[in-house]
Amino acid sequence: MRSPALDCLNGTSQASQALAPSPWAIALLLATLFLALTPGRIPGTIDGELAYWVTVALAERGHPTIQTSPDPHLPAIVEHGFLQPGRDGLWFVRYSLGQPLAALPFYLIGRILGGPDSPTTRLFVHALSAVAMAGAGALLYAWARSLWDGRTALLALAIFTLATPAPVYARLFFSEALLTFCLLMGFWLFFTRQPAQIALGGLAIGWAVLTREGAAAALPAAALALLVLARNRRERLAFAAYGMLGTALPISLWLWYNVYRFGHPLRHGYEGEGFTASLLEGMAGLLFSPGRGLFFYAPAVLLALPGARLLWRRDRALVLAAGTLLAGYLLMYGRWWAWHGGWAWGPRFLVPTLPFLLLLAGEAMAQPAGRRAALALGLLGFLAQLPGVLIDYQKFHAELFVERGLRDVPAIWFRPELSPILGQWRYLWDGLHWAPALHRLEEQGIPASVAWGFRLGIAALFAFGLWGLRRPAPPAPVLRRYARWASAIPILLLLASIALNGVALAGWAWIHRQPFCDGSSRLCLNQQFGGQVELIAFSIESPQVRRGEDVGLTLWFRAVQRITESLSVYVHVLPADHPEAHQVFQEDHEHPASLPLPRWRMGQLYSDFYRLRVPAAVSPGRYALKVGLYRRAPPGGRIPVDDSGADGVILPLLIEIRP
Repeated sequence: MRSPALDCLNGTSQASQALAPSPWAIALLLATLFLALTPGRIPGTIDGELAYWVTVALAERGHPTIQTSPDPHLPAIVEHGFLQPGRDGLWFVRYSLGQPLAALPFYLIGRILGGPDSPTTRLFVHALSAVAMAGAGALLYAWARSLWDGRTALLALAIFTLATPAPVYARLFFSEALLTFCLLMGFWLFFTRQPAQIALGGLAIGWAVLTREGAAAALPAAALALLVLARNRRERLAFAAYGMLGTALPISLWLWYNVYRFGHPLRHGYEGEGFTASLLEGMAGLLFSPGRGLFFYAPAVLLALPGARLLWRRDRALVLAAGTLLAGYLLMYGRWWAWHGGWAWGPRFLVPTLPFLLLLAGEAMAQPAGRRAALALGLLGFLAQLPGVLIDYQKFHAELFVERGLRDVPAIWFRPELSPILGQWRYLWDGLHWAPALHRLEEQGIPASVAWGFRLGIAALFAFGLWGLRRPAPPAPVLRRYARWASAIPILLLLASIALNGVALAGWAWIHRQPFCDGSSRLCLNQQFGGQVELIAFSIESPQVRRGEDVGLTLWFRAVQRITESLSVYVHVLPADHPEAHQVFQEDHEHPASLPLPRWRMGQLYSDFYRLRVPAAVSPGRYALKVGLYRRAPPGGRIPVDDSGADGVILPLLIEIRP
């Protein structure tokens, strides 16, 4: 069996050279297209917004905890489980670290150009999806080119780029683009049959699992591919060892992140959700429903079935890997309670399988009849994707579930008249809800210099990609130099995995030895209010601030008994020498920890973050903080503090406001 990695680097033949541009040039041109479709700083998805929050936390504070603060959308985010309290009461996004870690370089570029957590940083962070999907397209082209001629490879690439949901997810900060790239990279490296590449392939597939736990659906296909690719028992053992060596690093990071968040390696952020849907309904919906069906949104993948039959004789490993991958995703997400993917475009969860299905379809597209069928089905797919690419898909979902008041249930996606394809074609015809924002970045708060620099950067990528279309493949000495150090890759991965687990174990042991209140950053109070809620502790980011700056205060609460009423928290800032005087300024939360008290679990810690802006008119000096609980609706007064009967607690740490 030929190696797709080496074939794509060395080229196929002089006859097909004109139709076989270099994969790196393809990647640049695809990145140009996808970046031009950017929505700017608008995340477009709640998943993307939360991943961005984690990226900001990692870059600015060095840890992934999220600070809850007054926000009109935050209670709903917590209510739906997107934010969850960890073992020490701090809040964590339920998703894993793969996407925020991959977005860090993009965030740092945006931070240099526009400052922390700015519209500019959002613009650059959202570029991750465009770059990842462009890389996936280039890999698909390289793999297809190693199997067929350049014309067939370009046809498969064109269908992926224009006639599947790939371009939609290339401009959204969902994790689908990164997952598609990681899985395709992993399997592509597996098929080289080289130990170093297999280890790196395992690393890529493991990173997909670190990005979303559902990518574990690809692990059976990965194991089967290595089993079939091996030519004897010795190779099977070696391939399995190298593959597991690569996956060990990101999967260890995932396990330790769960321990860091929730105290157990197998406790993840999807508590309360599960595989409760009907498998028959879920699989039918993912494949055939007008609102989410794969065959409606990417009809060209229908050629995967005849293509697999034709490809079986000469590359059964690819057929088995792609077929098992699709089966794994259908079995996993067909049973998932939200198989439809929420407010999404098309079969969101099946997007990572698209390149593999097109590889199967490539064998059919290499035939004249299959090529004609691919062009016809590709045209249908293009017409299906056009409104998804050009129109903000959330607007139609808002029309269905907010304006028209329809129930947001899976059965709705089986109704043809409610298909987003039709609904958004109506918007496109009327010129409503245009999504691409490259021409109006300045309206989103991005400085004109950055906006024009971004546009010129896209133009430069396009020019460089055009220049690279006719460039030859890398010479053989490049491969020989790579071979000299490639053998060190498995060793480096093994050492990195050992180091990661060693550091994680040491850190976990150190955390368990530390008292919850250490007398410096976190102080314990253990004050109960009305025998219902206990204020365990508090911490202040900095006790010294200037006028116009913020006082960062975190409170830790715990429900002592089951609570049936919602209470509110107040924080008053009082003169230190007259704490009985009227507050100088204050901050309230309608619900402690942005979660209604009746939903609290008894004994669970909940942290509540406050950011108190110091007014410019406040006189410099020392001030005390007073914290209490009260009934907002219906008004019922403040809840007394047990034992003292006071209406609040004066925190035993003063803040100093400087000029």
